Amino acid sequence: MTLEITMKPLLLSTALASCLLAGCSMEPTYQRPAMPVPNNYPSSSATTPTAPDVSADMVDQDWRVFFKDPVLQQLIQIALDNNRDLRVAAANMAAARADYGAARVNLFPEIDLQGYAGRQRLPAMSQQPAAGLLGPIQNNRNTATTFNTYQVQAGMTSYELDFFGHQRAIAHESGKLAAASAADYQAARIALIGEVADAYLSLQADRTLLLLAEQTTTGQEQHAQVMQKAYRDGGASEFDMRRSQTQVDSGQVDVQSMEIRVAKDINAMAVLLGQPLPAGYDSPRPWQAPLLVDVPAGLPSSLLDRRPDVIAAEDRLRAANADIGRARAAFFPSIALTGVLGVLSGGLSNLFTAGSGAWTVGASGAMPLFDWGKNRNNLAASKARDTGAVAAYEGTVQEAFREVADALVTRDHIVPALKSQAELVDQSQHVYAISQERFKEGLDNYISTEDAQRSLYGAQQQLVSLELAQAVNQVNLYKALGGGWRQAPAANTAGLAKASSPRPLAATSR
Repeated sequence: MTLEITMKPLLLSTALASCLLAGCSMEPTYQRPAMPVPNNYPSSSATTPTAPDVSADMVDQDWRVFFKDPVLQQLIQIALDNNRDLRVAAANMAAARADYGAARVNLFPEIDLQGYAGRQRLPAMSQQPAAGLLGPIQNNRNTATTFNTYQVQAGMTSYELDFFGHQRAIAHESGKLAAASAADYQAARIALIGEVADAYLSLQADRTLLLLAEQTTTGQEQHAQVMQKAYRDGGASEFDMRRSQTQVDSGQVDVQSMEIRVAKDINAMAVLLGQPLPAGYDSPRPWQAPLLVDVPAGLPSSLLDRRPDVIAAEDRLRAANADIGRARAAFFPSIALTGVLGVLSGGLSNLFTAGSGAWTVGASGAMPLFDWGKNRNNLAASKARDTGAVAAYEGTVQEAFREVADALVTRDHIVPALKSQAELVDQSQHVYAISQERFKEGLDNYISTEDAQRSLYGAQQQLVSLELAQAVNQVNLYKALGGGWRQAPAANTAGLAKASSPRPLAATSR
């Protein structure tokens, strides 16, 4: 005969537990700290003091909109798909989300199904419960007894009623830490985009400097050959001849140094991409004005709210605030429910027959009396961590403000510097051309021509360096503004797990 098991006692206790989930909370009311920075960034005469229209100009900039160079776009996409550090950040984010899911389930009763089968012998004149939660008390007064026990039971054990918000505080803290991990991933993603852009710009600039060094050295070698012939013909001194050769040797050293820098740039780029550079990319291409979208002037400091590291710092502050609630709840009683329903029999064949059903429902409570200051110290530690989280949040905001302010100041002053340097290169080219003509006509010695060539070479190098600095500063401003300049209340975490499933791309050697 099949046993009809009624679940009413178990369902009743579970429903009661669920109704009591909306207890009180011991968490302090969260108050966001005021940003310890001015409302606007420092401005100069080159910066428009009026903020642009948010709806028109402060659109959320996808990195493909900001970085217009198609080659750079390809490299960034490869890095997003393959970079190992970004994969680590994605794994950490996934782990934090899983931890949050595990913390949330403690808010609900856990129903377990258990089975037991055993054989037991009790000596005479003894009293002992049989194995299993539902087992009866066995009384043996005259002779030893041997018996079997079989049971199947389902129910919840020690489910804590969250009257004082202990479990909710733990779940809240875990949720905020998961949100902070998602923001950390976003910050790592923006940082990687910026690093690839910086590496790309540095590689292009160093290739241009290498080309300048090779061209200059070629010109110096030609001059040295002229001076050697003039020396053999008695038209130049040994001093001038050897001086021209020193310039050749110096130029060759510059060429080798730039070769080293280019090779290191390629190696660094390969690490960022997570694979060798694509085929054909190792061929030099001329330096040009970087295809980057400029950031509008007059930005408010409130845009710092959208930076992932600022968002992560505030999420950790909220987690610390929730941890205070957990520590406070430890001072109050804890109440746990137990509800078990099952069948029990001394024989396996009778386990599911009529009359073998059994159930138990119970409640237990505990309240700390003497813990020797454990809860008090835990609460003090939670408050101290909250104080540290406030300081960390404010420090992150201040550092973010400094990064944006530095980038804006650099932008204001590097443009006139570039203009002056371009004029210097133009003038140096004319001086060098004139000095060559004067040397050919015998109006000047070779020293003047060498000086003019050296000045032109230095001016050209400085121009490339300033153009690189301007482009890198634009990238830094892009990163400092959190990957764009739209005002947004929170980071967009859609599709953040993309890096956990990288897309392999074909690549060749350098």
